[in-house]
Amino acid sequence: MLAQIFEATGFSTVLVTNMPYWAEKMGTPRTIGVEFPYGHMLGTPGNREMQMAVIREALSLLEDAQKPGVIRELDIEWPQPFDEAKRDWQPAEPSPIVAMMLEQRRKAAQQAHAGGEAGSTQS
Repeated sequence: MLAQIFEATGFSTVLVTNMPYWAEKMGTPRTIGVEFPYGHMLGTPGNREMQMAVIREALSLLEDAQKPGVIRELDIEWPQPFDEAKRDWQPAEPSPIVAMMLEQRRKAAQQAHAGGEAGSTQS
């Protein structure tokens, strides 16, 4: 992980993530856990106060952490229900790369299914 490389050269790091469980498994030095939608780790767009609160907590963790592996969960709440927030950050149509990857997965699943059917008829 990049944070570990920076830490090895003497740079202190803090990861702000909505997946602190995985940060712990990966061994990040310091982690701020937020319950925010993907792509909005510092807060809602245009909400300077919320974003600065997350940044202040991250800087505070840098200063306060006495050992590696510290995870601090923030109690800052996202201002809308999870399902609504998830809908809002998902585009109405997938990006071209996501559409291509979905098509590749669909074709691979069809081929696997067709291969399974062919194999089951040969007894």
